[in-house]
Amino acid sequence: MIRWAAALLAAASPVAALDLGNLSPPERAAFGAELRALLLSEPDLIAQALTIARPDPTSFYIAEDKRRLSELAAQIAPAAGDMVINPTGAPTITAFLGPDSGSTEMAAVLRSVAHYAQPPKIVVKFWGANNEATTIGQLYGPDAFWRALLGETGNDWDPPRIQANAATLDTDRSDLARALEMDAPPFVLINGIMIKGPVPEVVIRKYLSQ
Repeated sequence: MIRWAAALLAAASPVAALDLGNLSPPERAAFGAELRALLLSEPDLIAQALTIARPDPTSFYIAEDKRRLSELAAQIAPAAGDMVINPTGAPTITAFLGPDSGSTEMAAVLRSVAHYAQPPKIVVKFWGANNEATTIGQLYGPDAFWRALLGETGNDWDPPRIQANAATLDTDRSDLARALEMDAPPFVLINGIMIKGPVPEVVIRKYLSQ
């Protein structure tokens, strides 16, 4: 109790040096009076003294994510076989998409994000090869790429040409995804943060603004 009282006094203002473990009756009475007056004048000190600073439980994981992203920066950068949309945009969203329904949801969100008034750069990497979608994007543009990911087709697409070009690509980024310690697609990287998806567009907006 004496140590707690001393902490309160020290938090407010300097006090005369006292051996708080060996107070005389007059000193104890004076100390008690000073403490009572202090608490009456500054009641918030009680809450401050009883509040224990707790570490952010996510801080370790955020630090680890940033360390891995830094170590793997060269591999995360756009590579041959990746689909790059709005190449001059900023900031950059790097999306890892697979053949699952969650990745299809994420592709629909990214398709919308790609048309913002100030669009970000979007780099799509595939967790499990998707040479055909990337080839369609390279041959016919971003809109055709999104249509391919969403299961749509185009009347002007040339299947033999698509197959021939797809055979020359390597779009499997599963080794990189595992190095990032992710367990399944989809997920995105935005401003140094890894976000496991699928996530709604409002989440993407939030991280783009940070």
